[in-house]
Amino acid sequence: MGGMGSPGTVALVSDDLMFASQLSTTMRRAGGTAVLVAGDVVPDVALVFVDLNNAVEPRLALIGRLREERPDLEIVGFSHHGDLALRRRARACGATRVVNNGSIGAVALRRSGVGVPGAS
Repeated sequence: MGGMGSPGTVALVSDDLMFASQLSTTMRRAGGTAVLVAGDVVPDVALVFVDLNNAVEPRLALIGRLREERPDLEIVGFSHHGDLALRRRARACGATRVVNNGSIGAVALRRSGVGVPGAS
């Protein structure tokens, strides 16, 4: 993961309050933080999750812009497990990876390093 951003803090680009609540609770329990992004101004973090369940085109454009502006940023898109074409498009726009909706909490913990002994 890149060296920028606040350790143990992830950002979430989504208008779904359920995803926001779940990720926030998961991160808080492990000693980290999740910041919900309103609009497309992503704070200085090393890991950002982008909800690809709706507003797909603007969010793919955001992924492309973030990749250009912050080459080291880890960008994780998430969507329904069956949408393989969308996953390919997100990767082509610059997403580091695309995961299933239900995987974001586990990925956030693993990639942010919170709750992991010896993680920085």
